[in-house]
Amino acid sequence: MAAVVAMSTVIPCTALAAALVADAPAISALAPEAAALLPQARTLRYRMRSPRVRELQVRLRQAKFLAVYDVDDRFDGRTREAVLKFQREVGLRATGVVDATTWQALAAHSRPPTAAELANVDIGPWFTSPTQPGFVKELQHRLKQVGIYEGPLDGRFDAATQQAVAAWRTRIGLPASEVMDERGWAPLIRRTRNPRYAELFDAPPTSSLSQELDPRCAKGRVVCISKRELKMSFVVDGQVRFTREARFARPGWESPEGEFRIWYMNRDTVSKIFGERTPMPYAIFYDGNVAIHFSQDFADKGYDSGSHGCSQLRDYQVAKWLYEQVKVGDRVVVYR
Repeated sequence: MAAVVAMSTVIPCTALAAALVADAPAISALAPEAAALLPQARTLRYRMRSPRVRELQVRLRQAKFLAVYDVDDRFDGRTREAVLKFQREVGLRATGVVDATTWQALAAHSRPPTAAELANVDIGPWFTSPTQPGFVKELQHRLKQVGIYEGPLDGRFDAATQQAVAAWRTRIGLPASEVMDERGWAPLIRRTRNPRYAELFDAPPTSSLSQELDPRCAKGRVVCISKRELKMSFVVDGQVRFTREARFARPGWESPEGEFRIWYMNRDTVSKIFGERTPMPYAIFYDGNVAIHFSQDFADKGYDSGSHGCSQLRDYQVAKWLYEQVKVGDRVVVYR
């Protein structure tokens, strides 16, 4: 795996966003007919500046080949690299130039951008689903810290919580919505502190699963991960503190096996490795950029998908609890 980054965000200038939305009819007129006509009208290439490049970047982002946060009119080096990667992936000659053939192939892997996407005010998907009570409790605590939410920390995404999310988005210059996407979440975590597990929950997560432990898990503090059983346990001196289902690499990738040491931990990691911005909350790194972390994709799709090597949990509460139990230097054992 390549590098991962801690979450950061750029809040678009409100005036610029408003201007782009006002111009949206002209920009969005490029789609859907643009799927075939735009590149024929003018080939897109490195160092060009054009509103057409903005749509190109949105489509590359949708197709998970360009991990940009905001799009613009510049065909820069990062855009060219994304085009090259896409062309190789779909079997086209890798030129870095978007001609009619490349555009039509990209259109098949994307959809016409909305005016909000082109204007960099798209509300997008949830950063972590509101179906995760652990995340909603943390969200409620942070909204309470900024003086917007006054209700209980109950993990329920009710009307009061939705109103607080909309108020927060309005405060930072985003369209009012109950969606807490990365644009809303990133500035919220910068302006608040992360509540400890004990501030949100009265007890550790319950565990009813069992796992056959590797002998190396018998001593010390260790996260034991069984790829055969698809499970993960936190063990202290042979005593199992919890066991949960785990997910590993998708076909074509491999989750490393062996004995490792936790070398880095980050609560708010967002990976940009594979052409998309992938949230990795409560990431515990143990082999380069391979980590244990919560995965919304795992929560949504189960074992129908997989990671690029990481060991994933699908319960946000469990991931938060585990993060507070381990420390740099603790062992991770991954075995069949």
